[in-house]
Amino acid sequence: MIALRTFWNSITDIFEELFVSIAANVLFCLIALPLPYLAFVLWQEALYPGAVILALLAPMPLALASGGLTHLARHIADGKAVKWSTISDGIRQNIRRRITIWYLWGAVFYACFFNIWFYGSAEGMPFYLAALFFDLTILWLGYLAFLLPMSARYPDQNLPTLLRNSAGVMFSIAGSMILMAIIASILFIMSSLLLILMIFFFWIFITLWGTRLTDASIKIILDRQEQEQADTDDDPDDGPRQPKGQVRPK
Repeated sequence: MIALRTFWNSITDIFEELFVSIAANVLFCLIALPLPYLAFVLWQEALYPGAVILALLAPMPLALASGGLTHLARHIADGKAVKWSTISDGIRQNIRRRITIWYLWGAVFYACFFNIWFYGSAEGMPFYLAALFFDLTILWLGYLAFLLPMSARYPDQNLPTLLRNSAGVMFSIAGSMILMAIIASILFIMSSLLLILMIFFFWIFITLWGTRLTDASIKIILDRQEQEQADTDDDPDDGPRQPKGQVRPK
């Protein structure tokens, strides 16, 4: 199973680059998490205007901080040398592109979150609608695990192509993606209970796992294309037609 193999590879990646990985995770938590956390608290307290304002600002620090994680994960997956400056280099590169990606992704995520809240709290609304949007939210979170590594792997790819290819990569290994979503959800719950895991390991691990799983799925797609091309080349029906029967000389 690809998901389990890449899961183990991601664990070994962290221990091989332990201190840099911890530093990247801590930096991500310091930059990216305060605004989403405060927005969630304000929403829970029914302070909706403040929650909306913070939610609209949240993709900015997320875009900055995720660059360090994805750039570091890309270097590790490619077998390149990793330095402390790798994190800061990732934060500075393609900032505008990452902000656009995060705002596009965040718009869909907020829409799903609002529908979960609406259908879950309003009286007389069927519960299955809230469950439907909850499932869509999990799927959309899984999409992010492929979208960010694809953006780091193909930094010059135009945005519509990147979004389409990321979806294609994700659905090409749908079973592994579902398994990743289940395991990641369990790890998130554990990390929420044990904050030391959240602060030091969780985010870099998920980024490394998404990067490894993306690379593995791309390899599968390319192998399938090569096999289909080889089968096409070997198919005699695709070659030039040969005359049948006796051919009389002129």
